[in-house]
Amino acid sequence: MYAQQFDQSYEKWKAQQQARDQQLAKQPNNNYYLSRPSQQQTNKQLSSSVNISGDKISLNQANLAQLQSLSGVGAKKAQAIMEYRQKNGGFKTIDELVNVKGIGPKLLEKNKARLIL
Repeated sequence: MYAQQFDQSYEKWKAQQQARDQQLAKQPNNNYYLSRPSQQQTNKQLSSSVNISGDKISLNQANLAQLQSLSGVGAKKAQAIMEYRQKNGGFKTIDELVNVKGIGPKLLEKNKARLIL
């Protein structure tokens, strides 16, 4: 007797769940979860949070996001600048930047006005 009542209750519940599933399937896709931000959004947020749009950038103190704000400098070149700085005890001159792998005279000239030691 109890098993029969349980089976009936279960069948009723199962039918309700299936009906609800069908209702949800007919609705437009409402995703209520948060997606992970893209790398570009993250970089933009980092750049805006340190307010580096036109400020001078110190080669010896700049973080990764600040270095990436330089024209033609992405994540790899910014990391190379930081590694060179750490390995050599900082930059003595701005022109020393050309010693970093991937940084040439043209890139230095593009950014020279924004750089300080």
